[in-house]
Amino acid sequence: MGIGDVSNTLIYYKIPLVIILLFILLGIFLIPFRVLLASDYRTGEYLMSWPIKKGAEFYIEYTHSVQLTPVIEVYFIDESYNIILKESYFYSYGAGLPSTTPYKFEITTRGFRIYDINQLMQDLVYRTGAERANHKINIGNKAYPFLNFSAPREGVKFTVEKFSLLSYLAKEVKQ
Repeated sequence: MGIGDVSNTLIYYKIPLVIILLFILLGIFLIPFRVLLASDYRTGEYLMSWPIKKGAEFYIEYTHSVQLTPVIEVYFIDESYNIILKESYFYSYGAGLPSTTPYKFEITTRGFRIYDINQLMQDLVYRTGAERANHKINIGNKAYPFLNFSAPREGVKFTVEKFSLLSYLAKEVKQ
């Protein structure tokens, strides 16, 4: 066996190995996973997304437009990847804030707390504040101001969707 025979043998082994590795990489990029998707309520245009798992919590925080006090609404992702309103905190009574509730209620150091709501959110939509509201979504110990991914007064709809890693990376790079 000469030198040429050895190099030909290595090529025969390398080609199938490269093909197998390409299929593995392609498979990884096509495996679906779930994201919390923020999209334009009217057009459905992609705004931003975050990988999310069952049982994960996130909260949306903003300044109430009349009372000028913080409001926090806490959500979680259930076993079927639905968005569920878990609890809400607010710091004052006034227009647009509850004065009565059918849910559990307590006064805490963080303000008034309504909890055990467990309300399925079919359409979770917020309108990005233009001046004072300062809407933020807090997910994975990080806050994302709405104005970083949406325009003032834009309706932002939140849903849980399946994305492949490839489409997720393409959308995030395009942003």
